Amino acid sequence: MNSLDPKTDSASKAQSDKASIILRVASVLAFIQYAAHGSLFLSSIGRGPSPIAAIAASQHHSYWDLYVGYGLLAILSGVIEAVLLWQVASLAKNEAGRLRPIVMLFIFANLAHACLVWTYFSLIPPVTFDLLIASLLAVAFVTARPKYVELPCPEHA
Repeated sequence: MNSLDPKTDSASKAQSDKASIILRVASVLAFIQYAAHGSLFLSSIGRGPSPIAAIAASQHHSYWDLYVGYGLLAILSGVIEAVLLWQVASLAKNEAGRLRPIVMLFIFANLAHACLVWTYFSLIPPVTFDLLIASLLAVAFVTARPKYVELPCPEHA
């Protein structure tokens, strides 16, 4: 808070606190949504093709619909990653050290994506991009480490 007016500082802090709480609630809801999706998906894997066959046989969605839908979700995820990394890069000019956990999350996401793409699709180009992005993020992570700060020593009496 750079303001000299305590009322402005207080209002700004209250606004930041409110935004933080709202973002945390959204985070919890997103976690619940994807935990439910993940558990339902993972529990259906061991049953063979029957759940997918049931969806493909439904009158509302074909297997092709599922394929196209998940392809579009992959595109959306990639666009979101690109935009977020661009925004993180802007924030890194002033807050590089504080962004390290976010950068580490993106490193993990790209490595996990590379493993999944290789395991299930064996596609070299997306794996290469994931590994290149993860490598650049690792360099950014190391570069963004907090600078050494010399703490004052207590005076010996």
